[in-house]
Amino acid sequence: MTDGAMLNYCGRYPAAMPVPRSLRERFDDPAFWQTFFLDAEGAARVPDATVELPVGGGCQVVLEVQGRYDSYELGIRTPTSDGVRSIGWDDMAHWHPFAFRWWELDFICRAVAALDPLMPHPGPTLVLLCRFVSVHDDDDVEQIASTMHKVFESLRPAGWARYWPNVTDWLSRRDFRGRGVSWTRDQPGNLYAVQEADNDYPFYSMRAQPTDDPAGFPYDEWRHLLLAAGNTLGV
Repeated sequence: MTDGAMLNYCGRYPAAMPVPRSLRERFDDPAFWQTFFLDAEGAARVPDATVELPVGGGCQVVLEVQGRYDSYELGIRTPTSDGVRSIGWDDMAHWHPFAFRWWELDFICRAVAALDPLMPHPGPTLVLLCRFVSVHDDDDVEQIASTMHKVFESLRPAGWARYWPNVTDWLSRRDFRGRGVSWTRDQPGNLYAVQEADNDYPFYSMRAQPTDDPAGFPYDEWRHLLLAAGNTLGV
């Protein structure tokens, strides 16, 4: 990330960004990241905010942050979705955070960056959304770890030597290698997960086999959003 982009990113200069000022002005505060990733006891709450991340074609990824409840709701909006459709959530109750495969998250982050030079990749989009990704047997973990290390370190204040988000902690919470999770793509192109029964490390995700349940994962809108992101990137 360039120095100029980093200055805008951290809110030191005013800029029109999809990340609200109340959130981005905390990006250079170490206590913010400790709370964001670890729910540190006694630390100031993460501000309530709605982050809207356009990927193109009228499609957005929407992150709803309710810091007072330590709740993070992830959704998508498309021209046909009739509002925001939930694709995952991370809270203190029965969380279902694992919405993304790594390649999907990377794809979305690159589309956001292509539309907004103040949201470079790897950068703020990846940091804000990385709690919703899981890592699996067919992922390139070395490449993932390298990217996450780069983005975490890009946020570290100069000279800061105390707690900082790191790849080891981050990966330990979403590493499903060898935990019986397999992915299947059906005829319409929906990619969904199945985990072997009685696993001691449950895979909490809405990405189950598609059904007609309107409260289930919005696979049609998801395919629409990924297609729009691909069009933005020219792939």
